[in-house]
Amino acid sequence: MPKIYYCGKLFVTMNECVAISYILSSYISLTRTCCQECGFCNFFKAEDPLLEPDELVEELKHLSKNGATEVVFVAGENPSDLPHIMIQLAKFGYTSFAEYVNVAIKEALALNLIPVLEIGYLNSFTLERFYKSGCSIRANLVAANLNKEEQALENAKNRTPVNGKAFVEALHQNQIPYTLCFNIGIGETEEERINYIKELGVYCSSDPFLQDIRIIPFQPSSCCKMYDRPPLPFDSVAKVLETAREAFPVHHISVPANIFSRFPDLIEHGLNDLGSLPIFSGDILHPTFTVPNVETIKARLTNKNCHLYERGTLSTPAVLNRPECYNAVSFTRALIENRNSAIISLIDNDHCFVCGKKNPFGLNIPVKSFIKGNSVTFTWVPGPNHQSYAGIVHGGILATLLDEAMGYAVMGEKIDRRIVTLEYTLNYRHPTPVGLPLKVVATIGAQRHSVITARGTIIAPDGTVLVEASGKFYEIIKTINPQNNPVNKEESKNETKQSTD
Repeated sequence: MPKIYYCGKLFVTMNECVAISYILSSYISLTRTCCQECGFCNFFKAEDPLLEPDELVEELKHLSKNGATEVVFVAGENPSDLPHIMIQLAKFGYTSFAEYVNVAIKEALALNLIPVLEIGYLNSFTLERFYKSGCSIRANLVAANLNKEEQALENAKNRTPVNGKAFVEALHQNQIPYTLCFNIGIGETEEERINYIKELGVYCSSDPFLQDIRIIPFQPSSCCKMYDRPPLPFDSVAKVLETAREAFPVHHISVPANIFSRFPDLIEHGLNDLGSLPIFSGDILHPTFTVPNVETIKARLTNKNCHLYERGTLSTPAVLNRPECYNAVSFTRALIENRNSAIISLIDNDHCFVCGKKNPFGLNIPVKSFIKGNSVTFTWVPGPNHQSYAGIVHGGILATLLDEAMGYAVMGEKIDRRIVTLEYTLNYRHPTPVGLPLKVVATIGAQRHSVITARGTIIAPDGTVLVEASGKFYEIIKTINPQNNPVNKEESKNETKQSTD
């Protein structure tokens, strides 16, 4: 008889299509300063400053514009216990770290991003500050007291199974939605990790504020003190997944795809989720492990007969219906439905070869800043690295520039379309020399249903047309602008009506 697992909304058998979910997420580091020093941590950095409020807002705006639905604010535990953080908080006009974080939460919700906190264990007094703030919190748990000399928690006395359970209880009492994150393979025995997961399952699997379960297998990295500790073998991780599935039968059970490359093989052991994929920021908690993109994950799941779909951060009615995050939940739900119905995942993670500012091997041309209406004009100077024959720019590079320019002309100044290239034609009229400033121009043409045409040219400094192009582009989805959120508009109308009444 085939095994049956709960995957999102449907029960599916393992000999049929399995649904695997993920969250389109991003991390923002508030500060790496921490009062704990876990041996398996890749994040801690002594004397790290607070993120400036203006920088924080700019990062949130960028994430919202690019289509993230979740932002995870990461910080060390109790950073305000250290003088340099207290000085900065006072400089920014805050009386406490909790006040600073609450402002970040409000800014995120205003931009329709669901805020998640990963900032260590918080006492009940501090948690009261986040009651009805609209955030969710990650509880990072360990299964054993590893605080002896040369153990993982030697310098993190607060990290114990008992304290972890107490933190979970405090989250419940303060009615804050939370995720259980089980750190495994850091020195605990198999019996300890299995029993702790079972214990937490009995304790809180029916809690309406529990959202999902993350299993985080330790992976050695040069960034942490335990760099020479071997990772857990596959069978041990698989057993943890099976235990978690039994302990939490109706929850999303995830393993980060970037730190456990054999995640497709865990599906038959109970994996039904990949959790938060920080595609926009990379995994700042595990910086040496590259986050795979959605299309790569789809390809890896093909032979497992899996359907990959995007989901929201929050999942239980007690949390989804909170008024403080209703707008953000409604907006992200519409955005997710829009993307799930699309043919292909079109996510701008700033790594585009032409315009991606995070691509170290790209051209780094800020094309978006040169869009006016539905036309694009910018100048670029090719160097020796862009040539084919000596002194002549490679035709493929020129084709790429025109494809990019025409694509952005079609998307327009508001970037309110997601498009792919159907076809385009090039006419190389003259050889293009290296070292001269080239003017790239593109304009939109006609539209028929979901197909839009565009034209582009590359022009030499003396006005000579070097390359001409025409193309057809297909509109996959219409993007949703947070500033034009229908929910926000409706509420705005209601507020206006009430004020006039």
